[in-house]
Formats: sequence, structure tokens, C-alpha cells
Amino acid sequence: MAHPDPSVEQIEQARRRINELANEIAVLSEDQHITAADYYAGFLERLMQAIAAPAGAVWIRTPQGNLTLQYQINMRNVGLERSPQTRQMHDELLRTIITNSQPRIVAPQSSMGSADGQALGAGNPTDFVCLLAPIVYDKEVVGIVEIWQDPNRGREAQNGFLQFVVRMAVLASNFTRNFRLRQISGQQQVWIQLEAFARQIHGSLKPSEVAYQIANEGRRLLEADRVSIALRQPRTTVIAISGADVVEKRSSLVQLMRDLFEAVIEWGERLVYAGKKDDTLPPKVLAALDEYLNESNSKFLVLQPLVDERDVKAKTLARSALLVETFESTVEPEQQLARMEIVARHASSALYNANEYNRIPMRFLWLPLAKIQDGLGGKAKAIITLVLTLIIGLALAMVFVPYQLRIEAKGQLLPTIRHKLYAPFSGQVQIIPEKIKQGAKINSREELLTLYDPDLARQMILLISEMQAADKRKRDLDGASGDSDTRTSLSRFEADSTFRAKQAEVQDLLRKTKGTTADPGHFKALAPELRPQKIGLILDSDIKENLQNKQIKPNEPLLRIGEISEGEISLADWEIELKIPQKHVGQVLKAFLREKKEELDVDILLVSDPTKTFKGRLHRDKIAKQAIASRDDFTETEPVVVAKVRVSGAEIPKKSELPRELILAGTEVHARIRCGRHSMGYSLFYGVWEFLYEKVIFFF
Repeated sequence: MAHPDPSVEQIEQARRRINELANEIAVLSEDQHITAADYYAGFLERLMQAIAAPAGAVWIRTPQGNLTLQYQINMRNVGLERSPQTRQMHDELLRTIITNSQPRIVAPQSSMGSADGQALGAGNPTDFVCLLAPIVYDKEVVGIVEIWQDPNRGREAQNGFLQFVVRMAVLASNFTRNFRLRQISGQQQVWIQLEAFARQIHGSLKPSEVAYQIANEGRRLLEADRVSIALRQPRTTVIAISGADVVEKRSSLVQLMRDLFEAVIEWGERLVYAGKKDDTLPPKVLAALDEYLNESNSKFLVLQPLVDERDVKAKTLARSALLVETFESTVEPEQQLARMEIVARHASSALYNANEYNRIPMRFLWLPLAKIQDGLGGKAKAIITLVLTLIIGLALAMVFVPYQLRIEAKGQLLPTIRHKLYAPFSGQVQIIPEKIKQGAKINSREELLTLYDPDLARQMILLISEMQAADKRKRDLDGASGDSDTRTSLSRFEADSTFRAKQAEVQDLLRKTKGTTADPGHFKALAPELRPQKIGLILDSDIKENLQNKQIKPNEPLLRIGEISEGEISLADWEIELKIPQKHVGQVLKAFLREKKEELDVDILLVSDPTKTFKGRLHRDKIAKQAIASRDDFTETEPVVVAKVRVSGAEIPKKSELPRELILAGTEVHARIRCGRHSMGYSLFYGVWEFLYEKVIFFF
């Protein structure tokens, strides 16, 4: 008698076992009482047993469209947490399945490339073959079944595994359909109660009253043991607990509840605890949940951030949250969650409206104004009356309210005493030392620039050659015989006189140019003579760009040099050079007569510190007697009058002086010259009045 092949019998047993597990999953999918957590746990365990997979996971999409881990087995063993890059590749792979809605086999350590230009594309960073099958309900991907399989299995076996996973994903879709139908059934049972609930919570605009209505009425509606409400204002605060007239904020339970509220609001997702903690929760949420459960006896807990549509548009965190707790379960979790969805929608809008109303400043003022609006006959008439009142009030203020007239001007901070450096001769600038730059400090009569003049070189060479020729002639005559010869003596005297004259000319040129006979034609430009205890400060910028190899005449300035004190900065060495527009200088000059003052106050704003105003004083004698065209500011469209403002001395308070650490030559300054009080209308719009007078009234 022939015996059956053992391998064939083993294959048949495996097939029967797979069919049994598939049937168990089918029965599980039709169970009307199982929770989602229990279903996916049983689903994944049976699926992995059927195909002998080492690891697997089920991902579910939240209402916001994000993927959350519903259940997993041995997921940590596949190596997804090796680095942030591996996690990112895996996340992109899951997003690809959601987008394409197609099952897929992804080889180990493979990448599909980046579809949108990102640094990392979708891929499988693990050492296992990844089998992915979408859970589709109503033409929408609601979840993903992910299985990691041994890479040593053959290609045909992997394809068979994927087909089986896809078939099981269809059963998961059936469960999703049944689960959502149960949720709808639970919602229908509370419509009548919900109508009364909505009417009550929308009947007040005080956040505390609304919160207590939600907590107390919501507990009866949800058939829960405790309902709590927290507001983020801006710190998260528990403001209502069902059955409690006052929230004892110092109690340990309330403090731990507040921490849990805060962690979940920052997370932004709904937290569900049904007796088993999910280790995939964010660490902060998981820690807060552990602490709270140690204090509370909750068997079933749901914490829902109450996100209003207006918060979604503003992309802000939820302003409130709802916590539902059950100590002894009497209602199916699915039914309670279905009711909670409806309660949360009404509660979020009610709390949002109450919170917004509570944020309105000066309600004590707006409510009487609303009554006045009704008394005037409606919104349109109230607006007209308000506008007319404002116009009349503004006109009276423009005429009768005094206001300081301020004339604006621009300028720069400069040393009070400034010199211009000129070359002693015409020449070309050849050498500019590295230290010669804006802000460099120099000494009196210091050599600054080296110039070259070919004419001066020829003159120097000619004088030197004439001096040498005279010296040679003199020496020749000194060695000649016949010293008593009168003619020889006279020639010797002439040669000596010529030598001394040429030598004096050469020495004079060398003294003026600070040059040498070995380098004829080169001469130095020296710093000006400075006062005792003073040093020079170079004020020009871009010196090399402006002067290098430039031909200079003696009447053309090379550099501007200011005098400042050695050591600590003294404000007495500095002033502000203002450029007052010619059209405004008349207001300044008349202010001296009208105010009967020799000096006017000036408000100063440094561009280097535009957050603080400093003080200065403008003396009448420090205003130029004529207008000039601006040569430094090409944006000027008309002549300006130069004025110099002192920044230290009498009548300038110490706290209003320029800070010494901000003293820097050439700093741009915005100034306002105080020209006395006039009517507000004239002070604000005197320019308009002068324009109209010049262009219109004067024309006629």
C-alpha cells in the first residue's frame, strides 16, 4: 500500500490552516460588537500567522488625513528607527500607497526616487521585503496593511503573499463599513437629546457657563462617568468638571489632568484609551497619560481637541478640549465615540464663540454704543452720525488744539573741526597705505599718501645735475695750480655759489615734498597740523577706489580729516551737519523770532539705533547764510541749507545725549527741528497750505 508524500501532506495542512485563519478574519470582520483596537489586533495576528511573516503593522488614516499606527507586531525589529532618513523614506512610501491606491511589493534596501524634488524619495530602507495593501472604503484609502517578509522567499511566493494580503485588506474594508454604520446608528439615537444639548450650550456667551453646560449635559448625553473641559487662554486651564461646582486647581488630579490636556492639544490628535496603552503615542502624551491613569481609575478615556473650522483656517492649535471618562463601562465604546463626535462639533463652536466674545476689549463701552445705535434708528444712521461727529471734532481739533511744528531734515554725524588735505604739487596718487581708510586715526603731520609728478622729477634731476656739475667744477678749480690767479679765484667763487644755490633749492624741494634725491618726483601728502591732545580721524570712504592713480591738482582736496580727542570719546568734538530743504528753512528762521530763543531743540534719530530719540540744539548762527546744491545726496531735487547741531553742553540732559558707543563718523541722522506750537492743522499740513498758496492763491 502506497503512502502519501509527506511534503504534499504538509502543504495541504498549511493550506487548510491558511484557509482557517482567513475564515477567522472574515468572521471577525462581520462581528458587530468588536472594537477597532481588538479587531486590528486579531486581524494582524492571524494574517501574520497565515503567511509566516516576521513583522507587520496596520496604519489608519485620521479624519485630518494623517496616518496613525493602529496596531503592530515586531515592528521595531525591522530597522525603521536606524536614522531619521530611514523613517522619512518609509513615510514617503506610505504616502505613495495612499496616492496610488495600489498594492505593492518593495524590495529590501530599495528606493523609488524622489517624485517632488525632495532629498529622499519613497523606499524600503529595511532588510525585509515589504508587502503593502491599501484598505479602501467608498473609493478612499482609509488604511494600509504593511507586512515585512523574509527576503529569501521566491518571487512567486512573494506574489502569492501579496494576493493574500490584498484579499484580507478587502475584509478589513468590510469591517470599516460595518464600524462606520455602527457609528451612524449611535449618532441617530442621540438626535433628540442633542437638540436640547445644543440649545443649552449656545444659550450663553460666558466661557465658564458654557463649559459647565457641556460637562454636565454632555455626561448624560454620553452616558459617561466624568466629563471635563479645558481652555487654552493662553495657558491650558481646566475650567469645568461634571458634578463639581468648583474646580480645585491645586488638587493633584486636576493638575495631572491639565498636563494631559496640554500634551494632547499640542499633539493635535484624539487620544483614546480603552484599557491598553499605545506605545506609539508621542512621548509627552504617553508620559502625561501614565501619570494621570496612576491617579484616576478610568477604564475608558477619550480626550478630543475641540478644533473649530475657524481655527483650521487660521492654522492654530485647538482653543479647548473635551475629556470623557468611564469607570465602569455601560455603553459600547463605538457608540460613545459616535456620540462624542457630535458633542465635540457643537461644543467646539460654542466654546469658540464664548471665548471670542470674552476677548472683546471694553465690552462695557460697546454695549451702550449698541443701544445708542438702536436709538438713532439703525446701523446706517448711526454710522452717518458718528462720521459727522468725528469730522466736526477733527476740524475743531485742527483749529484749536496746539501741536508742535517739526521740520524734518537729514544729515550726518561729523567731528566739529574738520580739515581738508591738499597736495603741495600736482601729481598722480601712487601709494595709499593700508591703514589709510575711513575711521583710521592719524597723528599731526603724519605722512599719508605718496604722489608722483614727472615735472617735479625732471626739475629735481636737473637741479641735482646742476648741483653736481658746480661741485665738480669747484673741486677741479681747487686742484688747479696758480691759486693767486684772480680769474681762477673768481671762477672758484662762482662755482661755489652755484653749488650752494642749487643745493638750497634741492633741500627746499625735499623739505616740501618729504622726498629723497634717490627717488626724484615722488612726494608725500602730510596730515594737517592738529591741536594739542587731538588726533585726526579720516572721514572719507572708498579712498583707494577714488584716489588710486588719480591725477590731483593742488586746489583739489585729497581727504577730509576731523579732529577728535585722544582716549575717551568727547561729545564736544562732534556735531551733526544737517541739510535743511530750502523750502522749509523759513519756518526754522521764523521760529527763532517767534520763540525768542537763540537755540531750538532738535530731536535726533540715528540710523544705527532707530529705537531711541536723542536731543540736540541748533543755534541761529550755525545756519548757513546761503543755500547750496547738495553734492553728496543725489536724491535731492532742490537746494539745501547746511546747519550744524551741537550734541553736548547746556540744556541737553545727560540721558538724552548721544551714546558714546554709537559715535561713528558719517552716521546717517534723521532730525526734527522743533519750531514751536501752532494749531494742529497747520503743524501737520503746513506743506500743503504753502503749496496751495504758491501754486493757486499767488497765481491769482
